[in-house]
Amino acid sequence: MTDWNLPWKASCLCGGVEMKISAPPMVTMACHCRGCQKLTSGPYSLSMFLPDAGFEVTSGEPVIGALKGEHRHFYCPDCMSWLFTRPAGMDMVNLRSTMLDNAAWAAPIMETGTATRLPFAQTGAEFSYEEFPEISDFPKIMQAFADHGARPDNS
Repeated sequence: MTDWNLPWKASCLCGGVEMKISAPPMVTMACHCRGCQKLTSGPYSLSMFLPDAGFEVTSGEPVIGALKGEHRHFYCPDCMSWLFTRPAGMDMVNLRSTMLDNAAWAAPIMETGTATRLPFAQTGAEFSYEEFPEISDFPKIMQAFADHGARPDNS
């Protein structure tokens, strides 16, 4: 399927920050690292890599929070929802999939940080990494996502 039914809307819990996605994701993922567990208060975070040009904040002003290092994590200043991350040195956004108005379809094709995965937290992801994959692994992951990864229901 090539029809992604774009654009998509996304927002934080309180609706104070709204976002628009106008390009399809390159990959969907779950991260089991301890940082994501603590940031989400859950067993893992769900996200999708989007090209920077296909993502925009349409209302509200996200703030940088969490670990204030080279990767910038953006939050709603009011409800403190973790919205997206801008990885250092990349022209992409890592949007938290659950911010989408319709996130039901966004099953992860890849999971990372499985060295610290909680025993009950299973995602069914096709690709699994104890830490983060090597850059050289991304073409095959992205191709698999393009070929048969999760898609929104366009019905």
